[in-house]
Amino acid sequence: MTDKKRQDAILKILHYIQNGGDFATAKKMFQEEFDQVDVAEITAAERELIKQGLNPAEIQYLCNVHADVFKGNIKENAVNPDFATPGHPVHTIKLENMVLKSLVNDALLPDLKKYQAGQDTLDKIRKELSDLATIDKHYRRKETSLFPLMNKYGITAPPEVMWGVDDDIRDLIGDASKIAGEEHPDKDQLAEAIKKASHEVLEMIFKEESIMIPMIDEVADQDDWYNVKREESQIGYTMIRKPMNWKPKEAKKEAGPISVSNLSSFLINFEEGRLNLEQLNAILDMLPFALTFIDEHDKVAYFGGGAEIYPHSRNAIGNDVFSCHTAKSRPLIKKIFAQFHSGEVDKYEFHFTPHKMKRCLYLRYYAVRDKNGKYLGCLEVAQDVTEIRSWTEEKKKI
Repeated sequence: MTDKKRQDAILKILHYIQNGGDFATAKKMFQEEFDQVDVAEITAAERELIKQGLNPAEIQYLCNVHADVFKGNIKENAVNPDFATPGHPVHTIKLENMVLKSLVNDALLPDLKKYQAGQDTLDKIRKELSDLATIDKHYRRKETSLFPLMNKYGITAPPEVMWGVDDDIRDLIGDASKIAGEEHPDKDQLAEAIKKASHEVLEMIFKEESIMIPMIDEVADQDDWYNVKREESQIGYTMIRKPMNWKPKEAKKEAGPISVSNLSSFLINFEEGRLNLEQLNAILDMLPFALTFIDEHDKVAYFGGGAEIYPHSRNAIGNDVFSCHTAKSRPLIKKIFAQFHSGEVDKYEFHFTPHKMKRCLYLRYYAVRDKNGKYLGCLEVAQDVTEIRSWTEEKKKI
């Protein structure tokens, strides 16, 4: 079968699922056409569905069905030996997944069964759900570092879909925890909520290990993985200790922002004074803000500042800024950039307290223009103003 015919056959199956077809028939259609499929073939078909107008949110709903149809028939790539090395980001992901699987299969679901049979295991279930909720760190590391890496190499549809599914799983775990937190939870409601959350967690583990990781392995190099490794500490880990250090065998030597051995000799003249590159870099990196600059083509160009507010990835540099945001927030971001480009607006300000951070953030977007008004890009400035908002007295002395 030619590549085109294989692609058309996969699309036919996905269209059948999309239009409400039953699982058994979809599985039979697959078995009649294929022995095995490559991960790239499945994701290319999903990307084609989005191109044809299917809302990514609908793909999000359908992707579990896709995974079930193709499960057991996905062609396995040769295993990258680096992935077996403790400390490698993939080893860490799989270690967390192993712990999560055990939490679900060996603790949470058995304790739910005992609770349904009349045993007093509710406190254990509450603790297990609390532990399961720490999957948020696992997902945030994936969304912060691995999704930008996929986007960097043009793998755009899977991250978009998977991010939405991650959010759904977080919500399902939250729903189950809320029911379990009641004084006398309804057993049927609790069972339904826990089973649904557990199923989705296990399905995501399959997608990460059988689809996402092999897909990244086909394009990522050692330095890409090293970026992912260095960014892990921004967020932390799910139910495991901090992993061992890992470095590529032949990591590229970092030359810094510019390949000039003596930065102090490279001077930049400003309207009022001048700085060398070493001074400028040091000043930018100590500012009490998190800075992001997006160029005139809406590509991420720079991260800086001395404040660690939002985790970010070096692998996002060069990517479309919209791919760095969830599907829910993307319409707002697109509106901001459209108005900056048109000249309609030059500044946006937001202040809010994210539930997870419990700190008040002051977020500003500035349109950066030259003296003639030409749009050069957008500077995003994020600041933690929690302490500033609490000030009630002046301070004028040391």
